[in-house]
Amino acid sequence: MVISLYQRITTKFVVVGALTSLIYLPGFTDVWAENSPLEVIRSTTNQALEVLKGSAGREKAQRQQELEQMWKVVVPKFDTDEIARRSLATHWQELTEEQKKEFTRLFIELIKKNYSGTLARYTTDAQFFFDNERIEGEQAEVQTRIKSPSQDQPFSVVYRLHRKGDSWLIYDVVAENVSLVQNYRNQFSRIIAKSSVEGLFDTLKQKLEDLSAT
Repeated sequence: MVISLYQRITTKFVVVGALTSLIYLPGFTDVWAENSPLEVIRSTTNQALEVLKGSAGREKAQRQQELEQMWKVVVPKFDTDEIARRSLATHWQELTEEQKKEFTRLFIELIKKNYSGTLARYTTDAQFFFDNERIEGEQAEVQTRIKSPSQDQPFSVVYRLHRKGDSWLIYDVVAENVSLVQNYRNQFSRIIAKSSVEGLFDTLKQKLEDLSAT
């Protein structure tokens, strides 16, 4: 399939692509302000873990319900319109308003379907480190690291956020210096170059059908 959506990237990106780390460090003190960018990442991680706690041993239908509940927690912390716009780059301007809405819907649904299975299997034995946050005006970065039992060294995950109204929303995730948005942009650009924007829509829809059938 033309769109792998990080399946060709390492397991590191699978964790990041899941949009949460699924890790909780008991006793981590509330040093940062309640609505700071770092607190957005930390609290969302903990909420997602709480929803999925113990889901690996449950029946498929119950696990699916828990995954859907987890996405309800996670997705609102992302600026989905901004991620979609950046992933299409200049091609975004070629879309009508209805097409922009449809592309964003397909894009987010594809992310959810791609990583739900991985989330259901992922262990909570890893360690997650919330290192620091850097705020410059309306932009922010939160530096984190993930250490899983299968890896000798932790790998870095940087969340990029911007302020939208009273909230800090994520618009990109960078794992080991590779941007999620840039990765999607490269894939989408290749598809459009070989076919068209309409061809990209067809590819996204086909991928969703394939994932739903599995």
